[in-house]
Amino acid sequence: MNEGCVPTKAMLRSAEVMHLAARRAADFGVEIPVTARFHLDRAVARKDGVVTGIVGSIHAALGKRNEAIQFIRGEGRFVGAHEIDTGGSILSFEKAIIATGARRAEPNIPGLDEIEPLNNRTALELQQLPASLIVIGAGYVGIEFAQMYARFGSRVTLLGRNHQLAPDEDRELAELLAGYLREEEIDVATGATVVEARREGTEAVIVATIDGVRREFRADAVLVATGRVGNTDDLGLSAAGVEVGKGGFLNVDEQLRTSQPHVWGIGDVKGGWMFTHVAAYDGPIAALNAVKGSGRRTDYRVVPRVVFSDPAFAAVGLTEEEARAAGHDVVVGSVAVAGARAMAIGDERGRLKAVVNSENGEILGFHALAPHADDLVHEAIVAMHDHGTIERISKSIHAHPTLSEMVKAAARAARV
Repeated sequence: MNEGCVPTKAMLRSAEVMHLAARRAADFGVEIPVTARFHLDRAVARKDGVVTGIVGSIHAALGKRNEAIQFIRGEGRFVGAHEIDTGGSILSFEKAIIATGARRAEPNIPGLDEIEPLNNRTALELQQLPASLIVIGAGYVGIEFAQMYARFGSRVTLLGRNHQLAPDEDRELAELLAGYLREEEIDVATGATVVEARREGTEAVIVATIDGVRREFRADAVLVATGRVGNTDDLGLSAAGVEVGKGGFLNVDEQLRTSQPHVWGIGDVKGGWMFTHVAAYDGPIAALNAVKGSGRRTDYRVVPRVVFSDPAFAAVGLTEEEARAAGHDVVVGSVAVAGARAMAIGDERGRLKAVVNSENGEILGFHALAPHADDLVHEAIVAMHDHGTIERISKSIHAHPTLSEMVKAAARAARV
């Protein structure tokens, strides 16, 4: 399980409830006689309870398979092509699967250590809310934490090095999301290259260049969310004959084999899309290949990507720009968030886009910035399986009134 996946989503739910209570309750006819107060320590306790329950269920499931699974706690290190030192004994193996994940990359910013920045793990353990917070990094993690802490009550500044939020995603939708964050009084600065950090009294000072101009940002706390590196440093991979690529990530082929044919790598440790659901997808493929020699191959063409913001930003497949760069002639079905259900829930923010091959109607990508986009995108994911066409969605009956009708509207707008 990704170290910040479930804990972050539990805290995001607390932020959503706070936002509804503090800012939107009156819109739905709910009167709160006193000002809504947020207790960070209680939200953290709830998060911890959720995580403990999930981890406990995983360990319980492993315990039920003790006839087939030997569970050893320790720090494993390869000492040969077929041997691992667990710290207490040497294990011999015929085949191995590496699933050690990734960790936060340490950015090369002078003075950063001096201000003792938070990361996605430590930011979930705070017991007191910082009055102000600077988030460095405007990818998935940075966006989620910026909105989360703004809704908790912190004054938040979000600094992104690229010229759009979520730089690998649809540009128009990213710009819309930036606008919604600004509406929540988050100071969003893109094209910001952080060049220096220092502490002045109780304040952290971050210096960044934006359009060639140096600007200073001050806050009580700083959170760094700027990328990840593979957890391979202490595995002794050279002793196993396993090559490590850029960023400490394993190089694997379509069958998830490393440079050593009897060793496989799955999940974040191999880089690429570092999501829990990708690791869950990789696992059975590597296991079947290792145990049965099945020759299964990965297909990352249909990997869902989600920023759990509000509204959520979800995507699968190619953006319009990527599809055209790959030589496809495309039709784009683009519709604004609208309809009876969106009006009923009081949220008509966002847009949905279907990217379709104009020659055969194949769905090349689907992108949504919308309420519950993280769920809506799965209709497109299922339709894209086995190179499905847009008619799988556009000709299907959708219940009314539902948000999924917007998916059909985008599909109809992209018919060829």
